[in-house]
Amino acid sequence: MSFEPRIRPYRPGDETAVAQVAAECFDRFIRPLYSERGVRSFAAYIYPEAVAKRQSIDCRMFVADLDGEIAGLIEMRGSGHISMLFVKPEFQNCGIATRLFERALRTAAKLDPGLAEVTVFSAPGAVEVYRHWGFVETGPKTEADGIRFFPMRLPL
Repeated sequence: MSFEPRIRPYRPGDETAVAQVAAECFDRFIRPLYSERGVRSFAAYIYPEAVAKRQSIDCRMFVADLDGEIAGLIEMRGSGHISMLFVKPEFQNCGIATRLFERALRTAAKLDPGLAEVTVFSAPGAVEVYRHWGFVETGPKTEADGIRFFPMRLPL
């Protein structure tokens, strides 16, 4: 297997693999921090049919494809909000998240030339990754529907 992923747009049919990557990362790194309500909210968000529906409405997703296996994903809602970013644990720290982020950012800027910022509701364990990319926290740790996050923004 090549360790140089191809970053490509989401295609119908990717939703099950996307949900599996998100669930694996969630279970390993985030689930212990969430209440049962948060776990249910997240599970509903990544349900394959929910992923597919969002892509047809107001979201844009890119996946890191390693020889046909989805190793990571980024989903942008609207023109500038990161709603999901996950890389399978065995492929973390290889630059995949950065490549996904850069592709999503280039596409967002192309689609909205006036885009002034990108926002994210970062999971507590991902705050340092977003800081590394230049994001700053815009508020304290927050919880909505059992989901715990730090609101962050990247001025462009």
